[in-house]
This record gives sequence, structure tokens and C-alpha cells, in this order.
Amino acid sequence: MRRVVIVACAALLCVPVYMKSRTNQVVPVRAAFRALSSNRISVKVSGDVIHPGIYEISANTLAISVINMAVPARPLKQHKIEPFTDSLLCNGSTVTLMEQVDGSHLVMMGHMTVPERMIMGIPLDITTMNEGDFDRLPGIGPALAARITAYRQKNGGILRVDDLNAVSGIGEKKFILIKKYFNTL
Repeated sequence: MRRVVIVACAALLCVPVYMKSRTNQVVPVRAAFRALSSNRISVKVSGDVIHPGIYEISANTLAISVINMAVPARPLKQHKIEPFTDSLLCNGSTVTLMEQVDGSHLVMMGHMTVPERMIMGIPLDITTMNEGDFDRLPGIGPALAARITAYRQKNGGILRVDDLNAVSGIGEKKFILIKKYFNTL
């Protein structure tokens, strides 16, 4: 009888532990791209900085602020932003700090490559992609990439994601496969 009481007490003590270890939440399916809130962007910093890399920052952050996050290799005395660029960053921007011979710094801005954007889950810009960029998409080969760029050129250099359906060689399945890589707003 004593053993039965001890086993029952042990079982009563183990049940709450077992129940706590169980989860009743549904695990969501992972998306092709990780979801960034609308006020966060990813920016790649390189050049003469101590901590180069990709930074997730608030939208409307200035290039010089991101450079300060990456810690310049030498203190910034003077800096010039490359002509014809805006100092506000957008999702997928790159910022490169280059030290000049005279000790001043040049800040160059650009955009991440298509493979980098695909890996980071940053939507691609269909209007600026070239044949090689389209070729990197799944199911798109060199011939189809050439047809896409020719179609875009034929239509005034403007292409929307939905227009891909009109390109010969892109069916419904292929369209569904590649449309997730673009910003469809």
C-alpha cells in the first residue's frame, strides 16, 4: 500500500512538469522572406570601418549615422557624400567609407547585389535588374532572362511584376515561384 501511495505522489508531481513542457501553440510556416516592420531597413556597411557588415536600422537614418555605428577606423574629420546621392538610406542600401590621401573621408552609397538582397529577404526592384540578375531567380535561365529584359525595353523600360505573365516562357507556376522575390505593392 505504501508503494502505491509513493508512486501516486510521484505521478502527481510529474504531471505538472510534463504539462508545462508541452506547447499548445501552432508553429507558423516560415515565409520566403523574413518580415521586417515597415520602420526597419537593412543596410550593408563596408570600407574603412572596424565593424563592417549588415545593420538593421530604423528607416530615415542618415548614412553618417550608420558609419558611426560601424566605427570608422580613423576619426572622421571631414567627409563628402558622393555626388548625386541622397544621404537617407533605404532597404538594401550600401554605404562604403573610403579614407582619402589628404585624411578626409568619402562616403559612397549604392545598393546591395541581387544575390545579397535575395539572401537577406529584401524585395528586388524589377525595373533595375539586368539579364544576369533575372538569371539568378529560380526557374529563369539565360534565354528567359533575355526575353524579360527585351519585353521591359519594348514597353518603355517599365515593368511591373504582374507583367511577367505576358513574357513568353513564364507560366502560372513559374510566376508564383518568382513573384515572392519582388515587392508587389
